[in-house]
This record gives sequence, structure tokens and C-alpha cells, in this order.
Amino acid sequence: MERALRTLRALRTQGRPAFTSDEAVQDRADRNAQLLAQGCADIALHIVAASGAPAPDTYADALVRLGAMNVITPDLADRLAAAVRLRNILVHGYLDVDHGRLYDELDWIEDTARFAISIDAWLAAQGSP
Repeated sequence: MERALRTLRALRTQGRPAFTSDEAVQDRADRNAQLLAQGCADIALHIVAASGAPAPDTYADALVRLGAMNVITPDLADRLAAAVRLRNILVHGYLDVDHGRLYDELDWIEDTARFAISIDAWLAAQGSP
């Protein structure tokens, strides 16, 4: 997740024109956005499963459930759930990706850093190393 976050931050600093016109940049952005969102979803699924709660129906639901469990804030959970829905578009190709819009909405990647901090704090409170 840290590598994907670093990569997306670097791609974003190249500016919107480079992001929207360079297919190699777009491919890197798509893949790293997918990996970053998937990492959050996987962590959420593990924590929900360990809690004994029923399995969520979707990756997005797993993140919302973490908010309900106070592992992360509900607001952060909602924002990351939206990122996971974006991941579904990237992976399954439901729609053509509008890379201008993807660039404009990349602020969610900073939410993944907050997610990691929240998970570390929650694990520490649980007595996990």
C-alpha cells in the first residue's frame, strides 16, 4: 500500500495535462489505485471476519462495517468505500475510465494514509504487535 500511495502521489505531481494525455501514466495510476483500494478492502475484510460478524456483501460494505465498529471513523469509512467502488470500475471495466476525473478525485489516496494510521492504532489497542 505504501508503494502504491507513493506512486500515485508522484503521478499526481506531474500535473493534470500529463495525467490525462499519457497512457503509460494512466496505466500506472489505474493499477496503483486498484492496489491501494484493494489493500484497504482486504484489511477491512480480515478485521470484520476476526470480529465474528457476518461477512459483508461487498468490499465497500466491509469498510463501512469498520466505521460502525469504530475501527475507523464512519466518515473515513464512507470515503474509502467510494474508493473501493472506483476499484471495481478499474478492475472490471464497467465503464471507460475518465482519467481527468480520476485525477481530480485523487484526494482519496490521502485517506488511505489515515486508514493505515487508524488500523495501527486499533491494533495497538487490541494488544496486537
